Amino acid sequence: MRRKCNSTQVILLILVAVFTILNPNFLSPFNLYNFLMQNEYRIVMITGLAIIMLGGEIDLSLGYQISLVGILIGKLLTADVPVPICILMGLAAGCCCGLLNGFLIAGLNLSSVIVTLITQKLFQGISYLLSKGMTYSDFPEPIMSISGMKGSTMPAGHIIMILSILFLEGMFCFTILGKNILSMGYDEQVLRQNGIPVGKYKLSAYILGSFFFAVAALLLISRQGLAVSNMGNGLEVDGMFAVCIAGGASLILKNSEVKRRVPISNFYLGILVIAVIENGMQLSGSIQYYQYVITSVVVLYSVCLLYTSDA
Repeated sequence: MRRKCNSTQVILLILVAVFTILNPNFLSPFNLYNFLMQNEYRIVMITGLAIIMLGGEIDLSLGYQISLVGILIGKLLTADVPVPICILMGLAAGCCCGLLNGFLIAGLNLSSVIVTLITQKLFQGISYLLSKGMTYSDFPEPIMSISGMKGSTMPAGHIIMILSILFLEGMFCFTILGKNILSMGYDEQVLRQNGIPVGKYKLSAYILGSFFFAVAALLLISRQGLAVSNMGNGLEVDGMFAVCIAGGASLILKNSEVKRRVPISNFYLGILVIAVIENGMQLSGSIQYYQYVITSVVVLYSVCLLYTSDA
């Protein structure tokens, strides 16, 4: 069989080349370091989304899960609750969001699109109820040092990002949980026919995914130095765009005839494409609206390429 070129890698390389030509500072050590710092939370976020998507499901509520966890941590921090307890409660809240989504989807056999659209508004409402429209800031140094904003030569955010990537690769390569989630995403009926408890693995995928969304929320408030109820607004779109660029559009349409396995690395490459466009347009001093146009064109091209290449 003829090996096909990884279009996600090609798109990323073309964008890097174009933005380097437009502004040689794009590949400067200073900009690359800032780029890494600014996108740690996105890498961790896409780790969680990849777990869910490779299991054949979807989560449109991730943006306001991040908002809810961020607001909860911010509110507890400003109430002088010890930092470790704030972090643990935030992670627990994220897992509870995943538990709710997973129970409704796996336990009641409801559509993941419909469920997560509904819980998106639910989490949004809870976030605003907790914050009452307030912005939380002036976080203690241990929180700010996670992203390297204060007093840290080796930010914990770097380590967390690397560990999330290693966890994803290791889980799908070496664990029964990961292999069954992958198999579930490719052909759920085969697992059912072999007596595999599909519902249990769906539930596990959503809880794990939401755990990483909660970690992303922690990295985001550390980077921004504040927590506000709309902080996660639009991140679900970035996630879906990254999935489409990665060649995972067929995962969204469960009955798609071109459904196929997506390399795990492509999810990270997809979110990097989104981040490179954003960073490159900022460096070139372009109006932000051009960024939306270019991103949309790249996503549309990726989706069209997927379907035409399998036609």
